[in-house]
Amino acid sequence: MKNNLIIETAHNLLDQYICSTDTIVDATMGNGHDTLFLSQRAKFVYAFDIQDQAIAETKKLLDNHSIHNVKLIKDSHEHILNYIHDFKGVIFNLGYLPNGDKQITTTKDTTLKAIENILPKLKKDGFILIVVYPGHKQGMEESIELSKYFQTLNQNIFKVLRTDLPFQDNQPPLIYFILKVKDESH
Repeated sequence: MKNNLIIETAHNLLDQYICSTDTIVDATMGNGHDTLFLSQRAKFVYAFDIQDQAIAETKKLLDNHSIHNVKLIKDSHEHILNYIHDFKGVIFNLGYLPNGDKQITTTKDTTLKAIENILPKLKKDGFILIVVYPGHKQGMEESIELSKYFQTLNQNIFKVLRTDLPFQDNQPPLIYFILKVKDESH
């Protein structure tokens, strides 16, 4: 963790917004490290991935830590609302499964669809945190499309924070944090 400033920063940010009564969604469970992190802070975590390898690795990690407040779901993050409607926040750690098939990645289309579906369901003080990896082709496409999309959000309802490493080589990962500060009805 100490070697990955972006993930460490994302976790520090999440620590400020997650409490023990919250339900949180891990939209891209990967090898389960974020799922484990969330499960140790939230009341319940729903974790999604499309790969059997991700689910197996996450289950093993959670079992090793005697974690029981997580539901692992084999499905794409674009289908989150088929399973849950009431949550405080959703996290995305985009890209491909570490130590997995690098040809299987998140895509701009499914990621944007998921975010477009989730944003209206957020309550005041709800959030979405996204770690984007523009260092590969799909990641660069996601980064560009997310940036364009976030510029269109109503600034009176959503605050968008971007945290990056602008002076690092090789297009390092970056964080988007979208906080809902006001309900649409007000």
